[in-house]
Amino acid sequence: MKRKVLIVGIFLLAAIVPLTVYYLATNTPEAKRDRYLQKGREYMAAGKTSEGVIMLSRALNAVPTSAETRYELGIALLKKGDLQGAFGQFQRAVDLDPGMIQARYQLASLYMMGGNISQAKEGWAKIRDQNQDSVEAHLLAAKIFVAEKDPDAALRQLEELLSKNIQKSDSDIAKTHVDIGSIYSIKREYKAAEAAYRKALEIDPTLQRARIALAGLYLVTGNQAKAEEELMSATKADPENEELLHTLGTFYRGTGRFEDYQKLYSDLLTKKPDSLIAKKRLAEIGLIYGDIKRTKTFVAQILKADPSDTDGHFFQGQIYMAERDYKKAVDEFVLVTRNAPQSAPGFYNLGLAQLADNQLQKAKASLTRASELDPSWLQPRIKLVAAALDSGDYDLAWQEAEKVLQVQPKNDAALSLGGAALVKKGDLGKALELFKKEQEVDPNSASTYVNIGAIYVMQKKIPEALKEYEQALKLDPDRIEALLTITQIYTIQGNGKAAFERASQQLAKVSNQAQVYQLLGQLKLGEKDFAQGIAYLEKAVGLDPNLYSAYFLIASAQGAQQKLDEAMENYQKIIDKNPRAIPAYMLMGVAFDQKQQPAKANEFYQKALDINQDFAPAANNLAWNYVEHGGNLDTALALAQKAREINPQNPSIADTLGWIYYKRGAYPSALGYLKESNEKFQEKNPTVLYHLGMAYYKNGDKSLGSETLKKAVALNGGSPEAKKALAELAS
Repeated sequence: MKRKVLIVGIFLLAAIVPLTVYYLATNTPEAKRDRYLQKGREYMAAGKTSEGVIMLSRALNAVPTSAETRYELGIALLKKGDLQGAFGQFQRAVDLDPGMIQARYQLASLYMMGGNISQAKEGWAKIRDQNQDSVEAHLLAAKIFVAEKDPDAALRQLEELLSKNIQKSDSDIAKTHVDIGSIYSIKREYKAAEAAYRKALEIDPTLQRARIALAGLYLVTGNQAKAEEELMSATKADPENEELLHTLGTFYRGTGRFEDYQKLYSDLLTKKPDSLIAKKRLAEIGLIYGDIKRTKTFVAQILKADPSDTDGHFFQGQIYMAERDYKKAVDEFVLVTRNAPQSAPGFYNLGLAQLADNQLQKAKASLTRASELDPSWLQPRIKLVAAALDSGDYDLAWQEAEKVLQVQPKNDAALSLGGAALVKKGDLGKALELFKKEQEVDPNSASTYVNIGAIYVMQKKIPEALKEYEQALKLDPDRIEALLTITQIYTIQGNGKAAFERASQQLAKVSNQAQVYQLLGQLKLGEKDFAQGIAYLEKAVGLDPNLYSAYFLIASAQGAQQKLDEAMENYQKIIDKNPRAIPAYMLMGVAFDQKQQPAKANEFYQKALDINQDFAPAANNLAWNYVEHGGNLDTALALAQKAREINPQNPSIADTLGWIYYKRGAYPSALGYLKESNEKFQEKNPTVLYHLGMAYYKNGDKSLGSETLKKAVALNGGSPEAKKALAELAS
């Protein structure tokens, strides 16, 4: 019996010994690293970047001295958008293995992203010292030459790389052809660019990056049908391709054709409920449709899966834009551009958010960066033209519009904005030429006729101007500015009857009669027919209670007749009959302002807001009185911002906001709003000119301050405030 036990024990020992040896062999730090590396690579290949980073980090913890592991972790962090983390891993990999050219290449590329060309060149020199014929040496040289605006030298590097036949895979060779195509695109040699992209697809038909580049090329050259064909082909072949995300979304947002796009990703999400790319695409579609609630659901899921997901923050920024929370939108897009400094859509949307938040100079910088990152994408450049116009930088506006027109001579936005820039620069002949080209492109656009009419007025070609304005009204009866200019021309010619008759004729044709009634009221007031003028103006506010300017015309007419008390009795009777009659409350407030009783005026403005918190005229007037008569500036700012959200185009509200920022000492912000207001008032509002002059003065620009204040004095017949400020400047 004892012998049996001994035999069993021997057999057990024989089994345990190899198991122990196996356990020890598979539990070494190197074995752990290899297991984690393998798992990390599998996750990365499946597009699960966050999980891949976790596994590669565990591999590194097992063997911290592995340069290879640090390099792979750096690549994973790069894909995740953690540039700082990636930089650290590449730097440590080079420290551990100075001969690792791939890590040096990635380090130099990151320096390029940060605009540090000198450090990138140092990396390039070290790579050449190790192997001047390496793939990395040629690719990095091409990047450096592109950054230094020497595309021909960059092309030579890439063509030399191909001729040496040192790239190992068809995919890498195809990618080099894509890079060559991109450089030709920068040079605007579009046929050569197309040939390079086609060559890339011939070598590797699965290379979606080539299709994306080809689609971008077709968009630039105006061939939307081919662009859509390439994008949809790429998407169907690889639905989870990250590179396609914002490219395809931007395309469909522009064309409005995204039914196929939506179906594709709805089906993908049904098959793969955890697919982040499907959720991202559907979030993008939700934004296109304006379905913010649905978009928020997807974005919450994306950020829950990975709180640092760059695309998640990109969509969150767009949600804030839709909700008009522009400051939060700016913060989100700043985060996006920090994590993805090569993202043209990131900088473009940051620029849009900064424009909405009235950060004009920062917006111009962001839009410029977007254009640099993707020279073939014209939309950032067009927005840059608009931003430059708004900020008064007319040289930049024309310069950027001209770049668009070199690529697309019939781009209507560039023709229109470029023409506006030339008008501001005083080149009326060239501006007229652009507007006429725009008219040829779209003969049914009323805007072009209005623009041409305006130039004819400046050139004193009145019959030609009238013809253009009448054609604008024929195409679009609601173009009130055309009707207004026609009546002004007749009035200046001394034919008030013709002006009134022409305005009256338009009543039956417009969809919004309130503005025409206001014009009729103005014409009657100009003839000193106060009773008839006020009657028309009251009809205007009855149709449109938000018609801000009509209230002040009424108040001015009543003040001129010294009949404020009589008018207020009538307004009070209206309120007694209808306690929710907002126009009557508004007119009572304006009347009390005329009587210089701001506290009483504020009571009525507040009552109007109690009935409708979105009533912009009352919010603006209440804000103004708080600023001018010792109220709380924070409350005033909140009211003015609310009015701005409701009516973003109103120049009086822009003036109020600018003056509030002036009073708070935020002079750059004040200047943005006051310039906008002055532009829209066509430099004919003495109060706005006074405010703008003071903002220039306090912001340190005494020359512009003095010039603007002089305009205010000239218009006002001697504004005491403007005169006082001018005296201070003189001393």
